[in-house]
Amino acid sequence: PAESTGIALVEIKDGVADIFHYAHIDVERTSDFEGDWCIDLQKQLSLLIADHEISHVTVEDYFFSKKFAKGCNLNAAYRTAIWIWCRQNNLPYTILNISEWKKFVAGRSTATNEQKAKWGKEPSKKLYMQQALWDRWGFKFPNHSISNTTGKPILFRYDIVDAVAQAVYYARIYANATKVTMSVPV
Repeated sequence: PAESTGIALVEIKDGVADIFHYAHIDVERTSDFEGDWCIDLQKQLSLLIADHEISHVTVEDYFFSKKFAKGCNLNAAYRTAIWIWCRQNNLPYTILNISEWKKFVAGRSTATNEQKAKWGKEPSKKLYMQQALWDRWGFKFPNHSISNTTGKPILFRYDIVDAVAQAVYYARIYANATKVTMSVPV
């Protein structure tokens, strides 16, 4: 969870998990108060829940690092806002370990040196997961997202890729799905 948060919705039935919807949530940051940003995230989650019968939520854990400390308080606050929102709505949640879901889905927790050289150090952090979802799971993504405010195409939000990867991990490891499919049209 961050200013842009990826989401993936999964239906699990008869051992098959189908990722039937993915999107991103853009937190409204017009206020000077971070608490208002967390409330906006909660409101948007409420709308999502109203549209779908959600019975469980997963949230990526957070890794604190001295090297990447900028924004860590806010990212922790977003996670806490989701946990509180889930409990206020009597929804159970699972916190997913970052290294574990990445290793399960991609076979490794970071991009290879070859991928870093090919795509660049920063882009490879997201692109290696997208490549793994294609190579290992057959999941393809479009080259753009749709803006939540204008409805027009924008640069693809790679938070969606991570959300789909986490859905795959949760479905196979926690929900014991024997197969994971993605019926979202590309």
